[in-house]
Amino acid sequence: MYTYRKNGFFFISLILLLFFFSASAFAAPYSRFYTGVRPLGMGGAFTAVADDQNTIFYNPAGLSRINGLTIGLLNPAVGIGENGLDMIQDIDDTNMDDTGEVTELLRKYTGKHIHLHGSLTPHIGFRIKNFGAMVSAFAIANMDSQVRNPVYPEFHMDAHVDIGGIGGVGVMVPGGNNLRAGLSYKAISRESLREVYTPAQIAADNFDDILEDDRKSGSGSSFDLGLIYTLPWEKYFQTDIALVAQNLPSIEFDEGEKLETEWIAGVAIQKKLGPFALLAALDYRDFTKNIKTDNDIGKRLHMGAEIKFKELVSLRGGFNQGYPTLGAGLDLWILKFDAVMYSEEVGAYAGQREDKRYMGQLTIGW
Repeated sequence: MYTYRKNGFFFISLILLLFFFSASAFAAPYSRFYTGVRPLGMGGAFTAVADDQNTIFYNPAGLSRINGLTIGLLNPAVGIGENGLDMIQDIDDTNMDDTGEVTELLRKYTGKHIHLHGSLTPHIGFRIKNFGAMVSAFAIANMDSQVRNPVYPEFHMDAHVDIGGIGGVGVMVPGGNNLRAGLSYKAISRESLREVYTPAQIAADNFDDILEDDRKSGSGSSFDLGLIYTLPWEKYFQTDIALVAQNLPSIEFDEGEKLETEWIAGVAIQKKLGPFALLAALDYRDFTKNIKTDNDIGKRLHMGAEIKFKELVSLRGGFNQGYPTLGAGLDLWILKFDAVMYSEEVGAYAGQREDKRYMGQLTIGW
């Protein structure tokens, strides 16, 4: 009989994603500090939208137009890729104490990307006339790993958990002719695990100790600066253009791991038609190419749309790095639910390697 600990090794990523409750040789997904479920439903385009609890993470200028008082008491979000779902199912049939069985399990997933996500972002924000503010604690965890070398499989783990807080303000600039500006400050403590493990290591009795020894930690802080300008033709439809600088200055964690400064441009068009609110948006991320994962333009493009009925039901769709997204939301005042099905590019350029994912969030608040 094998132990629960070994049977749950490939939950190790999930454990890393959740351990805050108790405490590149290959192409990688495009680096992001935070992704919201609603923005992902719109293909990841949210820079010029910025009008809800996600605003503090995307563009603080939008804090000057959030709806009155907003509070998120509890809002867990969980995400997983298709390969992660398949692997979890296979774990139950694998003796994780046996090197041979571990080897066969890893071989099955050679070349496949494995993604897990978990987060909590409780927050409180308010707007009075043309001034808004918000503060949020966060615990955000991600794992993006894969198995390489089918003859002698190696599990490449890249996981981190960010714990900290962020606060910001946004205002309508006096005399700025529909110009909004915002500033936020965040402090992050990061625990990370970026190592390569063999089947023999995974099956070893002291694997828990190995993981503990390999964990790294670091901390840092930075500012985000945002602008939103509303073009002067609101009589027909509202058009916003936005510019955001995130992570000013860049944050360097342990052993050179960095959260780079990123410049993002966006545009959004909105229109109300009776009980319906229509929204379309486009973002171009990292247009200065500070993030060195790759230089592919397609991985930086995000576009999408949302149709909302009486602030109750929302349907969303778009293209995230060229891959279609589909999302929905239900707002029952103190209880909200958002879900999205999307894909992320994990190759060197858009269209090379698609990783299908699912993410959902339940929010208790208003």
